[in-house]
Amino acid sequence: MFYAIYYRKTDIGDVRLSPVKEHLLSLENENRVKTGNMQPRVALGYGACHDLFVNATLLLDHRELIGVPEHFDEITTKEEFLKSFTYFFKHGAAAERFMSNSKLYDDYIKRALNIPGTKWNIGGNAPLMAKRFYMEGWKVLFAAKMSNNLKKYIPEEIQIVGGDENEDMKDDIHMILEYKADAKFGTYKAPRANRYIVHNDENNPLLSSLEKFGEHLPGFKPDLLVISGLQMMDNYPFKSDNGKDLRAERLDLVKEQILSQPLKTLAHFEMASYVDLELLKHLTTKVLPYVDSVGMNEQELTNLYSVLEFGEVSVVADSNPRIATALDQMRKTFNLIRQQNRKYTSNRKLTRIHVHTLAYQAILTVKDSSWQRTKAAAAKASLTAHRYVCNSQNIALEKVKLLLDDSFSTTTDNDNTSRVFFEPTKPVACWEEILNGDSVEICIAPVLICTEAQLTAGAGDNISAAGLVLQVEK
Repeated sequence: MFYAIYYRKTDIGDVRLSPVKEHLLSLENENRVKTGNMQPRVALGYGACHDLFVNATLLLDHRELIGVPEHFDEITTKEEFLKSFTYFFKHGAAAERFMSNSKLYDDYIKRALNIPGTKWNIGGNAPLMAKRFYMEGWKVLFAAKMSNNLKKYIPEEIQIVGGDENEDMKDDIHMILEYKADAKFGTYKAPRANRYIVHNDENNPLLSSLEKFGEHLPGFKPDLLVISGLQMMDNYPFKSDNGKDLRAERLDLVKEQILSQPLKTLAHFEMASYVDLELLKHLTTKVLPYVDSVGMNEQELTNLYSVLEFGEVSVVADSNPRIATALDQMRKTFNLIRQQNRKYTSNRKLTRIHVHTLAYQAILTVKDSSWQRTKAAAAKASLTAHRYVCNSQNIALEKVKLLLDDSFSTTTDNDNTSRVFFEPTKPVACWEEILNGDSVEICIAPVLICTEAQLTAGAGDNISAAGLVLQVEK
């Protein structure tokens, strides 16, 4: 039973902020990553890139937008670029697209380098998650072909495999177009801070580090295997080799890599922005049936559910969905992936889903599975969301807001009147349900939203990794 204690907003702000912060920090402090012989080990694939961060509304000129915003699966012209960016900008939705026009891409890179505030950093799901696991006390192995210049961004203690020692590498570059909440682009206004990513990759779509990664896995003996970066295959023009589907072949090797691990090594798939339906269908047959855990944001949850249930891509969804809506999609997605587990007679069953949104973290785990400390994991993910986006370990209340109401429904089902009351002194709400014959625990943690966003790209990778660091124990 959940009891309501109402904290009202006053002239000095939301009085819930301080108790929420203190109790989230308390949960984090009470739950630590083990050290010494008990230190957990994670292996992450695949790929890395050089991220070029640029102010979106300085790079693009709204006066050059012709017609109405619309989405394109692949960017080939300047007109498509402007329309696609504006489409996601007006929804405040994260997106990632392949630009097949190399000359156009290079022209925008040159333009971005002349804009004040443009900066370089390492990018890619695997290295960003790897750095977070390392920061939180894990032993880390990750797979990517990288130049020596790009390797400088990675702590020396992280083991990188995938390339040859003396290989001269040209790193793939991703352009990260960032914008803040309420930013204007012509007549359009962003409802929240977010980013639009565009790339013209050559290495990452081929998962070129996969084989070397496989050679190192037996000796490393990971407790957790993370599969990420597969969205680089999205709309990439794979060359056909005598009628063979090269992408399907590479994904079959990913599947074999997961299957090569003992069942005690938990497998997590990090979802991303996909629009290529054929690739998404490959993921539902070659990856999702064989993992224990899936992590994603609200856009990716809607898309994954849509593909599993209807065989259709969902291009954009509500950027701040109601908790009840997200939970219903999580339950349905859980059941649909469990069906895939049975269909493909997988030795693994999905036992964990983590969905991160602007306003809250939602983690579903099967009771009596290998996942530990779900409540603390939700708190950890929430704190990491704030710290990363504000680019500060310190949580300053003047830079914080909460979007959660005093209570929320646990489902949109009108026949179910279940409500959870949000209690600032017990901010992480957890309860049990029966799903697919299994007892599951669901935990919701409010996010102390950073009101002065410094970073948006990479937030999901850091949040997902943070959600995992406390859930795996030797």
